[in-house]
Amino acid sequence: MSMSPDGNLAPGVRRSTPDKHYSRSIIFIDEIAGQEPHETSTSVDIFSRDGIRWYCQVRCGERQTPPMGPFTKRQAERVQEARRTRIAQKGTAWLVFERTGEDW
Repeated sequence: MSMSPDGNLAPGVRRSTPDKHYSRSIIFIDEIAGQEPHETSTSVDIFSRDGIRWYCQVRCGERQTPPMGPFTKRQAERVQEARRTRIAQKGTAWLVFERTGEDW
């Protein structure tokens, strides 16, 4: 694979390995669970395209938030856990989801 001296891929060259994803499902506390849509699963994902820069994103059914990051993997895991805890306690109403043609 063609790499530049700084370790980045050369322009026009695509990485042959897929993104690395790690998801953690949300288990809502009882009072919040009654307010959340029952058909959609909610998870907090961390992912990396290069194994160095990690991003955190919330998925709720087909909707997703913009990625937060870049972080180190350890930082992304901390953000993932903090977001899971807050969503479990407060629900998903405070989240801002990306606009897609399907949702709007």
